[in-house]
Amino acid sequence: MAQTHEWMFYEVMWRGWTRKALPVPWWARQAFRAWSDEFDRGTYESKEAAFASNALYRYWHMVGVKDHRQESLIGQAGEVEPVYDKYVLSFFLYDPATGLTHLPQLADGEAVEQRVLEPHLPTVVSTYRADHHVTLAERIFAAPVGARQRAVTVVQASARSTDGAPREGWLCAAVVPAGPSGFQRHDRQGRLLTDRRLTQLRYAADQLLVETNTGWGPVFDTAPEQFGVYGNPDHSHDPESYLVRSPFHDLAHGGKLNGSTLAEDQIAGLCSAAFVWPFRVSGEEEFQVTVRLPVDTFQGSDDLAELRSVPADELHAAHEVFWDRKIKGSGPQPELPGGVFHLGALFRQTRAQLLVLSDHGEIHPGPTVYDSFWIRDSSVEATACSLVGDETLAERQLGTHYPLKFNQGGGRIGPCAEYGFFGGPHERDDREWDSNGQALWAIGRYDRTHRGSGLGAKLYTPYVRDGARWLRDNRDGYGLLHSGWSAEHLGERDKPHYWDDLWGLAGLYEAARIAERIGAPEVAELWGAFDDLKAATAASVRWVLGEQRRRGEWETYIPTGPGDVGRRDSTMIGAAAYFHPLRLHMGNKLGEDIDRAARYTLDTMYGRFVTGGFRHDAAWNAYGPYLTLQLAHAYLFAGEPEKTDRLLAWTVDAAFPRAGGQAAALGAWNEQHAYSVASDFAEVPQRPWYMGDIPHGWAAAEYLLLLRDILFFEADEDRDPHLYIAPGVRPHWLGEGETIGIDRAPTLLGGEFGYRLTHVPSENRVAVEILRAPQGVRFVYPCRFGRVTAVSVDGQAVDVTGDDVLAPSGTRRFTVAYA
Repeated sequence: MAQTHEWMFYEVMWRGWTRKALPVPWWARQAFRAWSDEFDRGTYESKEAAFASNALYRYWHMVGVKDHRQESLIGQAGEVEPVYDKYVLSFFLYDPATGLTHLPQLADGEAVEQRVLEPHLPTVVSTYRADHHVTLAERIFAAPVGARQRAVTVVQASARSTDGAPREGWLCAAVVPAGPSGFQRHDRQGRLLTDRRLTQLRYAADQLLVETNTGWGPVFDTAPEQFGVYGNPDHSHDPESYLVRSPFHDLAHGGKLNGSTLAEDQIAGLCSAAFVWPFRVSGEEEFQVTVRLPVDTFQGSDDLAELRSVPADELHAAHEVFWDRKIKGSGPQPELPGGVFHLGALFRQTRAQLLVLSDHGEIHPGPTVYDSFWIRDSSVEATACSLVGDETLAERQLGTHYPLKFNQGGGRIGPCAEYGFFGGPHERDDREWDSNGQALWAIGRYDRTHRGSGLGAKLYTPYVRDGARWLRDNRDGYGLLHSGWSAEHLGERDKPHYWDDLWGLAGLYEAARIAERIGAPEVAELWGAFDDLKAATAASVRWVLGEQRRRGEWETYIPTGPGDVGRRDSTMIGAAAYFHPLRLHMGNKLGEDIDRAARYTLDTMYGRFVTGGFRHDAAWNAYGPYLTLQLAHAYLFAGEPEKTDRLLAWTVDAAFPRAGGQAAALGAWNEQHAYSVASDFAEVPQRPWYMGDIPHGWAAAEYLLLLRDILFFEADEDRDPHLYIAPGVRPHWLGEGETIGIDRAPTLLGGEFGYRLTHVPSENRVAVEILRAPQGVRFVYPCRFGRVTAVSVDGQAVDVTGDDVLAPSGTRRFTVAYA
């Protein structure tokens, strides 16, 4: 049964949308556009609860400050929502000459445009061209201010004449409870997340400060000429009362706000307010209002003065300098030609997203429902950071936060020992047995890449050694990891999943290599643990493959686990980890037959579950952008870059989805991508789907790793270390005389690598210049332009050995001719 405020919110939004009387958020408009009474009954008690939670259309933009706790979300009409505060700020226009209110939420899609100011710069610009020839623009960013460098989100709203003719009107700001993330998330587990009920709203006119419930809301740089605060003074249960007692009603029926400074609503928490600044502009003139949203804790007059102490333009200038230095001035910089230049821009943007999602050194996979720490997500995110120039953040995550999640108690977690388990509440409560393998793998990969850090030695005792022993000692009677929920999208929690075992193998492998590098006495012990899990995993997979053949299965595929023989659905995506990120195929770690089965599994998935992107109907009933990137990466390592290219193209397009002519996101992915949004409502599922958080940190990390490995990747680092140059670069990426490359890129081989490849199709020639490389590393260039006919290395002709061009260690330049 719906709670009162959930039912009231649903009714008010529905009526406000049908009458075009309220600034209804984008997600609510999409829900009404294709309404269904079906909802996730396992999670929510009513359709109103699901609606108030924004269960289906979780898309928005984000700004924030690196290493600060709270981000701000930006809606598709320029609404600004500090995630953990109880309000949303929204701007609109009013024309006193006609009495018309111009709400960007109600405009045609083409009237509202949004963009990120620069890909690496977390500044969002939202522009609304109203019908009365006035343009409303907002520049939204977050920056630290004052001696204590506390975070503030700044909104600079301006009005100007669209055609240059003299125009006048009112620039208005509204404070309302519901924003891009929803109204209130209330589920059957009793979780109350993003509860945005505004039960009390107060305007302190002498301080130009709006107080929301018990905290601070927007702070104005200049006083409004009019204001009004609205609530539910007689405790009405009639939804109509909320449409009448609102600033939008008063402006539409009289052109004046109520002048009240205090309002309460103890029924639904739907207090609202509006503030007015009259303007007159012509030509290129702009009328501007600056509003500051105190994201960190501010209180008292001194804090209020500090919040306003730096002019907004100066804050933005410092903001630009910081992000220029951080993203463009450090780390590897992909060099990409015009046709794929956008891939490099998105590389910089996703790198910035991971930094914004970092909360005091913990990279969280999202700003709202995923704003906490998972070992699983962070292992991929930290590895990406370590390879793209943010190794300090990666080391802090692995060296500080992983030990804090290492359990040293003597109790039990289900069937497993507590001691030696890497995991906090998420991993413990959901029996996520993949976490130990992920922690050990991430520590090992970092230790390889940044060998001077000594991280492996610092963490070896007790974390690496005893984390590996936990994997050895906590397995079922078949030698596999126990049943659990693991990555959550791979199947039921009462079944075992090969995903856990594959991660366990990768983690044990890295633990043994760390032990070798530091000369620890447990080398043989750790290799024994690896061999034991390897044998058990390989035997189980072979049994499953044999059982499927016995049952008449003509396709070869590895299902999610041994308890799911013959389960041919999208949960088999877990097998992609065999190739990426774990690279278990390198060196045939489980055997050639398992390698082949894993390879065939990729084709089964591609043929059955890919329509542009990977469709994960078994778990989400939606696309999986980061799963699509994983599959693309697996195909890169499996030697089919053309499929990598197709999957990458779909995923990049999905980072900029549009629905109804309006941008839903600006270069970011949710964990899921709704079929309805992906198709602009040409495909609307009959049953509800799941959506998580955006920007999704794991997806951002997957993109960084994939583009980096498309440009180059390491292979066989422990036996015959070599580098593949441009293994995923497709012929259509490079035109006449165009160049592609990367420089100062950290490698798993312990040194930096850089190269520049130039294609001259008029001469059927490719030239590669090696800018720097780790010592003792040879090179492989898989030519994708045609059959190789001649090769020259440092000016000397060498034998052609096929289309994989081989160059020895120390090579500075080689050229390739092809037919």
